[in-house]
Amino acid sequence: MTGTHLIIVGIAVLLAVGAVGLTAKLSAQARAAFVYAQLALITGVYVGFAVVALDKAAFIGRSELSLMMIEGVLALAIIFAGLAALMSSKPWLLGVLILFHGAVDVAHLVMGTGHVPAQYAFACVIYDAIVGGAAIYLLSEKRPQTEG
Repeated sequence: MTGTHLIIVGIAVLLAVGAVGLTAKLSAQARAAFVYAQLALITGVYVGFAVVALDKAAFIGRSELSLMMIEGVLALAIIFAGLAALMSSKPWLLGVLILFHGAVDVAHLVMGTGHVPAQYAFACVIYDAIVGGAAIYLLSEKRPQTEG
């Protein structure tokens, strides 16, 4: 592993641990909303990469439009599934969706997609693994009910 990879791993771990720490400090309802916001953000980044790829293309052909469609439809599916999980009695599914996003990151790495920088996908796999696992744990915690 090169020095650059170690720096990327370090940054990804620091960001993930910070996000997990903040999530743990929030109320149960705010936790789920914060995790959903992270899911929406990390999903939207890939759509942004696809848009930038369109801007850089000298000729926008079928492959560029297909790329945009795939990233857009996948992002919408993840965001709507996350919204359903957020509104359900099983908000821990948001963590599962973040782990699924990590699988999408791995697919981008394996396929070597030109529109996503490999360093970003690599860092995102690490971030998604830490945050997704922690979100499953933190959002499935049973809180004692207060009498009221």
